[in-house]
Amino acid sequence: MSNNILGFKQKVATTAMTFALLAALVLAPSMARAATHDINLSAEVLPNGQFGYKRGDRPAVIPGPTLFVKQGDTVNITVINNTGKPAGFKVPGLSNTSAAKAGPGGTISYSFNASKTGAHPYLGDGQELLGLFGAIVVDSVDGKVERYVDGDGAIKSVKASELDKQYVLFMVGSTFWGTEISKTGTQTPLWTNPVLGAVEEDIVRFHILSAGPGHTFHLHAHRWFEPGTNSIIDVKLMADGSDGHTFTLKAGTGVGPGHWQYHCHLFSHMEAGMHGSFRVDANKGSKKGPGNSVAGASPHGAIFGNASDDPGLVTFVISDEPASWYRSARADTIFKITGGTRSLEVIPPGSSVNFIMAETNTVHTMTSLLWPSGADDPINGHHAKQHSNHGNHGNHDKGRGRGRDKAKSEHASMPFDQSRAYKGGGIVKLTTPGLYVFTCKVHPYMFGAVIVDDPATDGLDLGESIDLATGIVNLPTSSDLATRLLRIFFIATAPNNWQDFTSTTPWKVTYPSVPVRITGGAVANLSDVLIARYGNDIALTPPIAPAIPGVGEVWVDTQFEKTAGKTKPGTITVVDASTWKPARKIALPQINMNNPHNMWTNRDQSVVYQTQWFDNKLTMINKKTGALIKNIQVGEAPAHVMTRPDNDDITVTNNGEDGMSMIPAGTTEVARMMPTQKAGQPATNPHGHWISVDGNQALAVTPNIFTSDVGFYDINSGGILERTPTGDSAPGAHPIAIGMMPDASKFYAANLLHHSVSVINKDGTLKKTINLIADYNPIDGTIVDRDSDGQATVGMLPIQLPVSPDGRAVVVANMGQSIIVIDTATDKVAKMLPCDAGCHGANFGAKKGGGYYAYVTSKFSNELIVVDADPNNDGDLSDAMIAGRVSLVSDGNTQTDDRISSLAGYGGQGVLAIPNVYNSWVKNLPGEWKDQLTPAQQNASRN
Repeated sequence: MSNNILGFKQKVATTAMTFALLAALVLAPSMARAATHDINLSAEVLPNGQFGYKRGDRPAVIPGPTLFVKQGDTVNITVINNTGKPAGFKVPGLSNTSAAKAGPGGTISYSFNASKTGAHPYLGDGQELLGLFGAIVVDSVDGKVERYVDGDGAIKSVKASELDKQYVLFMVGSTFWGTEISKTGTQTPLWTNPVLGAVEEDIVRFHILSAGPGHTFHLHAHRWFEPGTNSIIDVKLMADGSDGHTFTLKAGTGVGPGHWQYHCHLFSHMEAGMHGSFRVDANKGSKKGPGNSVAGASPHGAIFGNASDDPGLVTFVISDEPASWYRSARADTIFKITGGTRSLEVIPPGSSVNFIMAETNTVHTMTSLLWPSGADDPINGHHAKQHSNHGNHGNHDKGRGRGRDKAKSEHASMPFDQSRAYKGGGIVKLTTPGLYVFTCKVHPYMFGAVIVDDPATDGLDLGESIDLATGIVNLPTSSDLATRLLRIFFIATAPNNWQDFTSTTPWKVTYPSVPVRITGGAVANLSDVLIARYGNDIALTPPIAPAIPGVGEVWVDTQFEKTAGKTKPGTITVVDASTWKPARKIALPQINMNNPHNMWTNRDQSVVYQTQWFDNKLTMINKKTGALIKNIQVGEAPAHVMTRPDNDDITVTNNGEDGMSMIPAGTTEVARMMPTQKAGQPATNPHGHWISVDGNQALAVTPNIFTSDVGFYDINSGGILERTPTGDSAPGAHPIAIGMMPDASKFYAANLLHHSVSVINKDGTLKKTINLIADYNPIDGTIVDRDSDGQATVGMLPIQLPVSPDGRAVVVANMGQSIIVIDTATDKVAKMLPCDAGCHGANFGAKKGGGYYAYVTSKFSNELIVVDADPNNDGDLSDAMIAGRVSLVSDGNTQTDDRISSLAGYGGQGVLAIPNVYNSWVKNLPGEWKDQLTPAQQNASRN
């Protein structure tokens, strides 16, 4: 080959390489200029117990440091986990993989390519909702950022170097977490729901990100481009899981200076406090506004044990964990002063409380149960009221100066609440010293308490008086009702305060031994007051079984019992009614059965249907073997399940939603959801329903917690027949369960927070309200016959209240540790019997040889109480008695599908006797079950 040919080929090759290099530079600049970033972070514990990311020698922050890179860059991240829990790392928008979780003190390494422009969340996989989240902003290599719309409508391009400032806003739970980034790149944490400051005509860039359940971001009076389009928007839907959205705008364009709200557009999220302000200051020469942002409450601010002048933030983690349903994120730090509960916080006035649903499988609300009289909520109430008055967005988003959001908040009174249950959280600022207790309307024994303490006064401030969600106002904190509610709180939220009937030591309730300031400015030791009033070191008598056996089995939801093969609590304890021994424990570890709450069975008693109240599942179980048949999704927080006695169709009340799931007999899928409210009506959130079938009419009756009424529905058509208010139409009755006469002539509704029972006729008319605390003086605690019925009784916080199959008696389980027996002939209280802590569930089963037992469960004890409401079977209920008590703790003969690990026998809630001997169901029992019943029991009706 000649030298000329070789030279020609070399020249062609060189030219081709040159063109390829030029093409690479022109067509793929990100590749040509790609850089590698090695970033070191650490996950730290903040003073309030939340977690945050730290970079270098800067303090740990939420959100974590914002990381800026260019498209095409390679990012290598190393994270040291200095928290006390396992955490991973992931960047969902840029990589589909997650780093393996690192335990405390462990290290995580993670690499990815910044292939897509925009803001992307980085998350501490497993702990992101507690604060391990931050933003990675991937910018274009040409320096351009998102276009914006100018005041004259012109579309303007802009580079990052021309921005006046940037904001990072994370939507997590129902709280915004913010950071401001200056023109020079300085990052300033703005914490929760900050005021974002700018000067009119500043060019500002927003990075909106989310972690956990989705939200809808809206900013008043400003509009921007949907990325990649020419569409102008002012609302952006943020997807579930994680999402990012970036836009640029000119502050005050078309509207001028003012305070402009930003918020989640879902109303219940706004009610929970998910809103802040974008403050645009005037730009008038020498009078140019400062444009400064104002940080919100932070984990580094003023809280108990943390000296600071900045507003502080404490956090409750909402969980499925028994007793720790509202768990302070720093419970381990302040545990010693709280008397064993992890659900109590102490803050100075002006600090905020953050709620985050980081460890739960279903929906909840954050609802005020009680608060200091005169307390106000200057943050939460303002925006919800304001937004409801501005339904037409055109009125507050258009025109210079029209409809501006107010610079000063209107003060709105407590309570703090949401109109709908959802997965998320909430945030509320508390300014008035005193005691605040929060609950969940769906799961009303979930409690979290906050003492707002004025540091200038002696003792922890409980306040002069409190108001209750039930409408009671100015109740002295020294009163018996106030301290009795405190006692219930400390029992419910501390397992060491539960009644253990297997122990040989007396029942001792531990309270915080701290000075508290109460009515009249008096200071007393809280523990001393509660012990003086209610005693302590109470001897517990071991269970003694009834002398007469029952028929069949009694299935009890021991909802809090924990087993080794599950992360969620709950078992079913099956008691053999012939021996009164726990024969079986059913945990179903293969589905991680979560807080089993209530049960029913099919007509031949071969299948037991079990709801999982802190989840969205209905479980079908083989009655004979205890084996799983099917686990199906039905709806949020399914509470009670019943079958139609005529055809075995299954009905489930979805307590976290607004309807009942209908499952045809013989199938394992939901066929339809029957609504319990009409279009435009408030959410009902039904709980413990009852079914009646008479000829062609199939009637369902539900207690509607959120609307304080009882609903009547035609199951066949799905029509709403009637809605009857309960609790004498006063607010917050919280009807929670229904009992029904055998002939469906009357229905009984337990009003949990009004301590009453509503008696309702079949046509939906209210016949009577039975006041269960008529004999109780809430100030001094005395119980005397004040209603002139010849008895001194009290039934505080009623829950389940079945009617006996013969229609003679209603047995009411009261959380305030009593059982009330009501005579249906007179609808008056016939007897009061003692009950255990957290008295909750009740249901009837057949007594051997005739008559019925009422089986009563308690959440905070480990025994089953057996009540004989009519021991002589003569209709006289004044001799109602406790026939015996049965241990729910496994013995050596108890079969189980998982090892019991803790809280043995606790959490008694739903109870089901098999065979089912209620009137409509007993008629359809197969012969093997009917043969065990007397003729009267086989034809249950009023005798």
